[in-house]
Amino acid sequence: MFLEGTQANYREDARAGERLTRLAQRKFSYSDQMRFASASGDHNPMHLDAIKARRTQAGAPVVHGINLLLWALDSLAAAQPDLPPLRGLRAHFNKFVYLDECVNVAPTQQSPSGARLIISVGGSSRTKITIAFGDAVEDCPGWSASSLELEPFSPVPLNLSFEQMSGRSGRVSFQMTPEDTMAYFPAAARWLGTRRIAALAASSHLIGMVCPGLHSIYSELSISACVESIPRDFLAFRVTETDPRFRSVDQEIAGGGLTGTVYSSARIPPVEQVSMKALKGLVAPAEFAGSVALIVGGSRGLGELTAKLIASGGGRVLVTWQTGKDDAERVAQEIRSAGGTCETLAYDARNPATEQLALLADTPTHAYYFATPAIFRSQSKMFVRERLEEFLAIYVNGFWQLLEALHARQPQLSVFYPSSVSVTERPQGMTEYTMAKTAGEVLCADMNLSLAPLHVTVSRLPRLLTDQTASITAAETAHPLETMLPIIREVQSWPR
Repeated sequence: MFLEGTQANYREDARAGERLTRLAQRKFSYSDQMRFASASGDHNPMHLDAIKARRTQAGAPVVHGINLLLWALDSLAAAQPDLPPLRGLRAHFNKFVYLDECVNVAPTQQSPSGARLIISVGGSSRTKITIAFGDAVEDCPGWSASSLELEPFSPVPLNLSFEQMSGRSGRVSFQMTPEDTMAYFPAAARWLGTRRIAALAASSHLIGMVCPGLHSIYSELSISACVESIPRDFLAFRVTETDPRFRSVDQEIAGGGLTGTVYSSARIPPVEQVSMKALKGLVAPAEFAGSVALIVGGSRGLGELTAKLIASGGGRVLVTWQTGKDDAERVAQEIRSAGGTCETLAYDARNPATEQLALLADTPTHAYYFATPAIFRSQSKMFVRERLEEFLAIYVNGFWQLLEALHARQPQLSVFYPSSVSVTERPQGMTEYTMAKTAGEVLCADMNLSLAPLHVTVSRLPRLLTDQTASITAAETAHPLETMLPIIREVQSWPR
């Protein structure tokens, strides 16, 4: 049915897509996200909520894969109004597309039997689409007409355990109306029919809201056109295979004149740091008494853990946040409930530090710097200057401005700067990050020479389990508590 393709073919497709005239180009805005979410029923926060999306592997809101697919099909149909009927389609959602990125769709191959399209950003392939032309050759499967339970519509995605996904089946109603399909994807609707557009949109609802639901990634779609004997406004589904090693969930679907399989993954939920209750006894109650610790980026991850450890040892903690105010307040409340002292402060490492720190009632004796942009982003080139500048703005300039402001208030400041083993291991795809961390290390070394008695402790941290490093499959990570506690004790021991 499909044009055959290998990884080499796909790499050639990506190069061809850059050479050929694109079908369309656009940026997806937040209003575009809301419009598709409303029309499809897929309100997963990974697409709509910047605060919650930052705790996913994407790190920021991303465009719905099916919205990208429908836009690409609409662009093809608009450019070629006399396309043959659709016989089958396969789409691989390889990499995320973020809001406000400039997205291109271009053909890489086309023949009377089919076509290939590639969706790219800056020359980096994000989605690959293979289309087969021809009439439908089979009836829609009988199982889809059986008495499967209808999933009640809810704007809140289901939060299923991986075990609950196995063997799950049911129906999801079409949320996209014929009027929506004609308004949003007019050329594709004329080519495929409004019901097939609605069925594709319903698959996004299925993955993002029902199964896997809240912690989902839509990875692939493989469908065929089929003949409906009785049109029904729902998409039937049944889970056919789950694999806990890869947290993969495969489902058969049928409805709207389409049948096939959707492939998805159940993401690892946001990483929860150790609770104050669990830390009891690990740190002596007065071990850090008398210290005032400013923790930049303390609303989650290693910053949250550091705040809890210092507070457990009797230190006073000031946690900063850039966008995660609610997370910072949650951390502060947990510390206070356990008898510790914690305040919160809005702080953006990209902005001048002096003005942001002007309202501090207490002068910090210690500072921990966990500010970071999103570390993992897809890009087509080995080196992108803008990415380096983004990292330098935080890891070098932002750090320098903070310490310059703090040093003016407290010359005997003790500071922690987290570097990375990537400085020596040099992992592929992290050139700009490694360069910026290396520059940060040089800055810290010169600070220790020139700004004494200020002291900066630098540690090249191994891969630790955080929101940014969490992956679908198991990856070797060091234990955050075992890694951070000795470092905190070293930092807190200054001045000596």
